[in-house]
Amino acid sequence: MTDQMFDAIVIGAGCMGSAAAYYLSKAGAKTLVIERFSRGHTFGSSHGNTRIIRLVYDKPFYTELMKSSYACWRDLERESGRKLLFTTGSVTVAPVGHEYVINTRASLDAAGVESELLDKQEMASRLPQFRIEPHTMIALWQKDGGFLHASECISAHLDMAKNQGAEIRENTEIMTVDWKASSSVVVCKDNRYEGKKVVTAVGPWTKQLLPDLDLPLTVTRQQVVYFTPKDKAGFLPSQFPVFIDVTRPTSFYGVPDFEEKGVKVGVDGHGKDFETTLDSCSRTPDSPYVDFVHDFVAERMPDAAGEVSHAEVCLYTETPDKDFIIDLHPNCENLAIAGGFSGHGFKFGSLVGKVLSELALTGRSHYDISQFRLDRFSE
Repeated sequence: MTDQMFDAIVIGAGCMGSAAAYYLSKAGAKTLVIERFSRGHTFGSSHGNTRIIRLVYDKPFYTELMKSSYACWRDLERESGRKLLFTTGSVTVAPVGHEYVINTRASLDAAGVESELLDKQEMASRLPQFRIEPHTMIALWQKDGGFLHASECISAHLDMAKNQGAEIRENTEIMTVDWKASSSVVVCKDNRYEGKKVVTAVGPWTKQLLPDLDLPLTVTRQQVVYFTPKDKAGFLPSQFPVFIDVTRPTSFYGVPDFEEKGVKVGVDGHGKDFETTLDSCSRTPDSPYVDFVHDFVAERMPDAAGEVSHAEVCLYTETPDKDFIIDLHPNCENLAIAGGFSGHGFKFGSLVGKVLSELALTGRSHYDISQFRLDRFSE
């Protein structure tokens, strides 16, 4: 086999990989994308129709990065001609005095982002779909929250990358990668590819692809449930916000009824480490989990608690601190790594792709990504 040479090879065509391919090809790099499955596959973390986007974070550096993330998504909308970001507002329901709301509002204030605290009466007037307890619960409203059309975001990045000259190889399994050469060699079943720069963005397969780093990543199986609302009009994106609810030991999140798929509700971090391999973990949702989510919806948003239309399984790849990994390989400056997005990374996807392209092409980024360096795990 004769090696084909590229300026950059991107391994993984999910949210982060597709974005990296877009920015690399936009910068003029001859780019190859290698995806083990087909685009939009349901085995990893990027599939589905929606992902929440929000400025609401209790860690200030995320709120600051989100300003740039919004700009990247809007730029992609303009360049691709596709509607990707839908603004609904975001609401966080919490017990009065909850630390998450206190810290989140402080982050928003520090970033100059407007927000409001709503009591039961204000919620009843402005968001009657929710039921909250008087005196013991409060809601934080932020007008810029919303959701991304997830599958369209990935397609937009890949299609734009292809239009800019990138080659995309789907259903291509990587056998080995030689990181030690000056130009890395990626060996697949049917061919060999040589890349001056390589970007890895393979989600739950990160530890398998980079075993030498012994990354502290945990992969968990997560589930989301879609409900057909009793009052369909009241849960459309024009009427209903994305939400987070931290009134219980486990936090819930949700997205309006989009494309008639139903109101999407999940439990953040409720998944467990699975004992099987990535390729054999169950993709069938668990009935007790579906019932658990239904009970919450019936209590907090009774008009949304109609029939379950369907449920989905996805995977989280989590770091111990729940912060991302975006860095160069410590022993190979030609390899940029993205991983550990811990269930909240999609909203940063286009920005992460831009950062990865900068790291790959110049060895540094214009954005402050010090929080995501690999060496934090050895400190």
